[in-house]
Amino acid sequence: MIIRRKKNYIVIELPITSPTSKFRLKRPLDNFISEPVACRSVEIKENDYIEWQISYDTDNLHEESIVKKVVMHKEDGVRYGCELVKLMVEGCKLSLLTKEQISSINKIIKSCENGIEESDMIIIKHNEKDNRFESYGFIKNILLVPNYIKYGNNYNVEIRIQHKQRAVGYQSMIYLNLPIHACRDRNGGSLVGRTTEVNEVVEYIINEMNKNIISDIVLAFTIASRKHRNDMRLIFESLSYGI
Repeated sequence: MIIRRKKNYIVIELPITSPTSKFRLKRPLDNFISEPVACRSVEIKENDYIEWQISYDTDNLHEESIVKKVVMHKEDGVRYGCELVKLMVEGCKLSLLTKEQISSINKIIKSCENGIEESDMIIIKHNEKDNRFESYGFIKNILLVPNYIKYGNNYNVEIRIQHKQRAVGYQSMIYLNLPIHACRDRNGGSLVGRTTEVNEVVEYIINEMNKNIISDIVLAFTIASRKHRNDMRLIFESLSYGI
């Protein structure tokens, strides 16, 4: 993933054909459910979107979006700013991330309130009536999973609550969802109505029309959990954003 600043906008290059990457093409279904699309073999539709599990730090010094001046000394070692931090840096240079937005988020960062991760949880509804499989001894339970979405101009930012994979409790995951109709291939063409090529990269542009995307992602991390909020504090301090 590459983030490049042009004269008055930012270009993000997104690889969408790697099955192990943080980028997936998805197709929305009913009730906020979506499914992955095998875009190498399935024709892309107008309402498909790219799901990006966006990060803000890395320990990989070869990361293409790394911001080495943002150094974070954390319990799991030294990490450097990347992805979101790169967007913040380039956004400030182009005034796509404004002083007013930074000041507003600063106030939230300085607060000591719990985030979504500490305040919400997955609720289990036990013994739901379902006669289809009770004769086999299987009882139906339903998981009610919290999901928060903020919609912007040709994007939305999503906060999901999930069970921790290697520990007890919950964790908040942040995703940036970009509609495929707002993306272009490297020749400036649409991806709708065709399959993707091997190792195809698509481009998404951030400009005055959708500039709030940067502050909305920062805000999502800030309210998602105390851990993310503390990391945002470290990033703001490193970038001298008024803390």
